[in-house]
Amino acid sequence: MFTIAEVLILLGTDDDKGTAVSSASSSLNYGLVGSILSELAMKKHIVLKEGKVVLADDTLTDVSYFNTVLDEIKEDHKERTVEHWINHFAGNTKAINDPVYLSLVDKRILKEEDKTYFFFFNTNVYPTVDARPEQEIRKHVNDVVFNNAEADAEVAMLLSLIKTCDLTEEVFGKERKKSAEKKLIEIIETNEYGKAVSQSVKDMETAILMATTTVLTTTVIMNNN
Repeated sequence: MFTIAEVLILLGTDDDKGTAVSSASSSLNYGLVGSILSELAMKKHIVLKEGKVVLADDTLTDVSYFNTVLDEIKEDHKERTVEHWINHFAGNTKAINDPVYLSLVDKRILKEEDKTYFFFFNTNVYPTVDARPEQEIRKHVNDVVFNNAEADAEVAMLLSLIKTCDLTEEVFGKERKKSAEKKLIEIIETNEYGKAVSQSVKDMETAILMATTTVLTTTVIMNNN
């Protein structure tokens, strides 16, 4: 079993280089936070109240980065917006990115390596050692988009984040990018999975996607100026 964040990492990481693929180099961090908030909402740990993220259940989970997010929300006595938390955690790779990558290292899907840039700048990269899980995930999301396979709440959220993080071409291929984008919109807007998800979770997911898009748009504009 994988979290949405782990699946997003597998899809958005170059297998050989062990870093984010170029199309998602500036968006993957934000998508990761969005995926974690979304899954915490599905597990009824957080809810959206008057546009703010509110802790509903502070019981610890068996996922370290879930607990990190829950702890910080709990310790911050002021209720914050989804956009605030996405910005807050996206810039903290030690709290979010590293634990997600290391969880996949523990599962022996990725390996951790030290890499030196410009002779003195060291960073960790995570190339793939077992490509089978990612291949299975890619096959499943392609079946959902093009062969009408069933999409549960987690897969529907993953598809939303694939679109938001500009991973459509990476996941579905250059030739099918346009058709995939059309199908993604259709699935996200009309899929029957919504019947199994409470309105509060739907509201949270909508807020997450809107906030992620807003943050990414702002980031792109700032980087271009």
